[in-house]
Amino acid sequence: MIVDLHTHFLDDAQHLTPRMRDDLARCGMDPHAYRFTEEEYLEGTRAADRAVVFGIRGGKTGWQVENGFVSSFVKRNPKYIYFASIDPTENDYMDQLAYEHEVNHCKGVKLGPVYQGVHPLAPEYYRIFAYCQRHRLPIITHMATTFSSGVPLEYARPVHMDQAVCDFPELKIVIAHLGHPWIEECVAAIRHQPNLYADLSALYYRPYQFYQAMTLVKEYGVSGKVFFGSDFPATTTAGSIQGIRRMNDLVQGTAFPRFPEELLEEIINRDSLSILEIEG
Repeated sequence: MIVDLHTHFLDDAQHLTPRMRDDLARCGMDPHAYRFTEEEYLEGTRAADRAVVFGIRGGKTGWQVENGFVSSFVKRNPKYIYFASIDPTENDYMDQLAYEHEVNHCKGVKLGPVYQGVHPLAPEYYRIFAYCQRHRLPIITHMATTFSSGVPLEYARPVHMDQAVCDFPELKIVIAHLGHPWIEECVAAIRHQPNLYADLSALYYRPYQFYQAMTLVKEYGVSGKVFFGSDFPATTTAGSIQGIRRMNDLVQGTAFPRFPEELLEEIINRDSLSILEIEG
């Protein structure tokens, strides 16, 4: 079974601000990179048997995706698994979390301190962690660099999640994007903590970084804690699978060792939903 653990669903016209588009353009990215239709999303994730889908709420950096927009899509398309995005800078963020869990039946929570402008170990996040641990809701958190400006990159350091799971040992947390560019921190943290994991979304199209990252994953023996994700619309599910399978093209004809293809296939086909105890 192929589970795409990391996909975005939004309406570019409704949910992205001029600030977001300016940041994209400043970093040399298409300012309309998040422009796609529902049909294009469905096609882009067709290669997945199941897919986790979320928006991002981060008022500090211009992310304004409504949770109801995503949950309504999932109700129409049962292949997909809804994660609610909670922004702790909003006054009613805990009420929102309870509502999305109890009424819209989210199966997990998406966080992004570097989008939301709050330190990842702040009391606001600890309230979210406590709720999620109590209700056995896994968390996917963006602990990696970003094009969004205005928040210190310190808030994106994956090592902070090592402390978080020390304080919430029953909480399952997935560090998105293998924590790039702090991949060493991420690998060390997921090796160190039983309930800390990572996904490899949005990495394969930086071939050298991806090869280095996966070499560290192998050398530290943590490939079993790495999950497949695409980061749609940055790439599609099928495109990610193809890119991952072609990782060894980089070292063809060199003295660098090939990464074991069987470990790549295990990651692509890993049942992350069972590991994260997500029903359905």
